[in-house]
Parts: sequence; C-alpha cells; structure tokens
Amino acid sequence: MSTQEQQGPSSSGMPPRQGAPANPPGPENPSCPTCERRMVVRQVAPVLFASGLDDVIYGCEKCGTEVKCTIKRT
Repeated sequence: MSTQEQQGPSSSGMPPRQGAPANPPGPENPSCPTCERRMVVRQVAPVLFASGLDDVIYGCEKCGTEVKCTIKRT
C-alpha cells in the first residue's frame, strides 16, 4: 500500500487524488515535461481566425524544451 492510501481522507473529507501532483502548475507557469523546472514565456501570438485566443510558447531555461499552449485572452 502507498503512503497516500494509508493516510485516509483529508480534513476536507475527500480522499487524496491518486497520481495528481501536490501543486499542479497553472497555465501561466507550466513545468517542463523533461526536467520539471518552471518554464518562461518565449513568445505570444494571436491565433489566426480565432477571436480572443493566443498561442503562448513556453521555454525551459535549463534544458531548452519548448511547449506551445493556446489560451483565452484576458
């Protein structure tokens, strides 16, 4: 049995989620899929023919991995 299964329900009455990170990163600061470090914004560009959407390219300063996410403009 894992340690999460042995702890039982949390104080909120809900059991802990299996396989979920403790602090999942938000869309504004994703973690690098390769080295797990926080990524920085490299480029922001509007999505053609889609009003209110932007393509954001995040880059890892340690390993150079890039991730492209499409987000709703605020």
